[in-house]
Amino acid sequence: MRGRRVIERRARVFLGCEGESEQGYGALLQRLVDASGAKIHVVPVNLQPAGNPLELAKKAERKLAEEIRRGGPFTAQAVMLDTDRLQELPDRGLEARTIFARSEMIAIWQRPDFEGFLLRHFAGHEHDNPPRGRSLAALSALWADYHKNMSASELQKRIGLGHVQRAAGVEPDLAELLKRLKLIAP
Repeated sequence: MRGRRVIERRARVFLGCEGESEQGYGALLQRLVDASGAKIHVVPVNLQPAGNPLELAKKAERKLAEEIRRGGPFTAQAVMLDTDRLQELPDRGLEARTIFARSEMIAIWQRPDFEGFLLRHFAGHEHDNPPRGRSLAALSALWADYHKNMSASELQKRIGLGHVQRAAGVEPDLAELLKRLKLIAP
């Protein structure tokens, strides 16, 4: 009789996502982790509907607790959210940061939104910081087929590990997440 094969449990990383676009990005990160051979599972969790940063932070904290009850602890936790509403709601932004700190979540603040964040993945655009409402046009000028809520497969056609590492060079919170995912050296 042959012995049972033991399946090694992968380390889990929670990724709170403001919406479907961030979920697709989380799935892309999982593909990059798998390609690297690291034994890590990214758990992307959609936080919609939420709205302002404080609501997103509260929902992320609740979802993190639910996921821990369901599947056990995480080795790291992060959340991706837009900065576009921070100026109009500064107090809620401060409260959100407090929640993220208490929950030990890496807060990846997308300036001003997901499209602005993606723009910084491309060579020569690492320091681009389009104003609110202009990032989609700026990204579309580089990526004609881009549309909101892309899947990991669609994102992977234009964004690879080098792109993600390039963005991490100007996005310290993304860099911290990539270290936890073993996609860049600590």
